[in-house]
Amino acid sequence: MDQNKQKQLAIVLTFFLIILSISVLSWGYYNYRQAQNIINPERVISFSAEGKVVAKPDIAKIVISVITQGEKAETVQTENNEKMEEAITFIKEQGIDEDYIKTVRYSLNPQYDYNWCHEGVAEAVYYRSCPPKIIGYQLDQGVEVKMRDFEKINIIIGGLSDKGINKISNVSFEIDDPEAYRNEARIQALNKIEERAFLLSQKTSIRLGRIVAISEGQSIYPIYREALDMEKAMTGSSEENIVPSAPIESGTEEVSIILSVTYELR
Repeated sequence: MDQNKQKQLAIVLTFFLIILSISVLSWGYYNYRQAQNIINPERVISFSAEGKVVAKPDIAKIVISVITQGEKAETVQTENNEKMEEAITFIKEQGIDEDYIKTVRYSLNPQYDYNWCHEGVAEAVYYRSCPPKIIGYQLDQGVEVKMRDFEKINIIIGGLSDKGINKISNVSFEIDDPEAYRNEARIQALNKIEERAFLLSQKTSIRLGRIVAISEGQSIYPIYREALDMEKAMTGSSEENIVPSAPIESGTEEVSIILSVTYELR
């Protein structure tokens, strides 16, 4: 055999041995990972953290109502609608856009007298029957008003009692677009998780791989809120000719995101 053929054969054998070695190592690593998965089938670790952002509400909402009673449904509706129209006109005069005013309740219900009774004799048997008797109607009409200028809250509430409004409820303050605050809270939570993951990796032999799952929970709840003194808001001395002041504070909202991140273990 000449030298050229010997060199070619040596190259082929070397290449074959390299391929065989790679295959054996791959098979060994595969079996090692399989064994590790049997011991710890998930091979993951999770971290959770909470991010919080305190935000000032930028929207106030109130629900105003007119409750009217009368003998005839038509009369009740006419009177109720006139009072509500007057109230809405007053609200619009304060600069509230028509899009921020919407009807949320319109309920017309009969009023019954359960004390009315009918007496008589049937087949020599005395009887006394008291079926409910309609004696009138009650209309409850509610309108939600949304405001961005909080300085107008006292003015509007103070002036509504003269416009026929006899109930104000559900005074609330909200954040119009909370998503920007949620994103800030997410970044806070993620930074905390990354710090914990880095610390764990530094102090232990655990090595983290790629992120395999992310989940989150969120909430928005008030930290501070003053109650509306409705008696002071809806009443006042007519002689003083001033708008009564209601102690209303918008307070703050805490936007919270709880983030959970799962890493693969190497």
